[in-house]
Amino acid sequence: MEVKNVIETRDILRSKLKEVGCVIPKISEAILSLRNEVSEGMGVHTENMLKVLSPESVRKMVRSELQTYDADKTGMTDYALESSGGIVLSTRNTETYLAGSPVLTLFGIPLCPQQNTPRAVIQTGVLPGECWAFKGSTGAVVIQLLGPVYVSGVSLEHISPSISPTGETTAAPKEFSLWGLECVDDTDSFFFGEFTYDNTGPSVQYFEVQHQAKKAYEIVEVKIHSNSGNRDYTCVYRIRVHGILRQ
Repeated sequence: MEVKNVIETRDILRSKLKEVGCVIPKISEAILSLRNEVSEGMGVHTENMLKVLSPESVRKMVRSELQTYDADKTGMTDYALESSGGIVLSTRNTETYLAGSPVLTLFGIPLCPQQNTPRAVIQTGVLPGECWAFKGSTGAVVIQLLGPVYVSGVSLEHISPSISPTGETTAAPKEFSLWGLECVDDTDSFFFGEFTYDNTGPSVQYFEVQHQAKKAYEIVEVKIHSNSGNRDYTCVYRIRVHGILRQ
C-alpha cells in the first residue's frame, strides 16, 4: 500500500511539475510547497517519502520535465515544422496583409514586417511580429507534413497579452478547423474537427481531433473561420500537427 501511495504521489508531482515549467522563476517556491504538502499528507510515512522525494530526485524530475517542455512547448513531435520537412503548399485565396506600414510597431521598430510569409506558421519564431498576417478574419493554409501521419491533434500558438506591445491579442485566430487531403485540390477532404482558440488562455493550445482518420495523411489544411475581434487582419504565429508517422 505504501508503494502504491508513493507511486500515486510521484505521478501527481510529475503532472504538477509540467505546469511549473511554464513559470520557471517560481519553480523553487513550487517545489518547496509540494514537498510540504507531501510531508503533511503522508503522516507516519513522511521520513520514507522524503527519501524518495530527495532534493536531487526532485531536481532530476524538474530538469526532465523542463527539457521536454523547452523542446517544443508541447512534448509532442510537430510534423508540420519546416526545419523537419514541412512545406506550405497553398493559402488558397487568402491575401497576406500588406499595409503601407507594418502591422505593429514599437518605438518605430516594425514588429510584423511585410516579408513575413505564410511559411512563418511552420517556423519556430514566435516573438511579437513573427507571424503571418492575412486580411480579414478568414483564411486557410495547406501544409505538407514531413510524411504520412496518423493525425491525433493540432496545436495553435499565439503570443501572450503579457508580451504583446499593445497588450491585446485580438488578431489571434478563434474558430478554426483541420482537414486531411490527398492532394492540394482534393474535393473530398477528411474533416478532423473544428476547434476554438481562447486568446485569454495559454499561448500554446492543443486540440485533439474530433474525428480519427483510419489512414495517414501527408497533407493537411487549416481553415481559419474567425479571429478574436480584429476587423482588419488575423495573425497566425504557429501551427503544429501531431500524431504518429506511418512507417
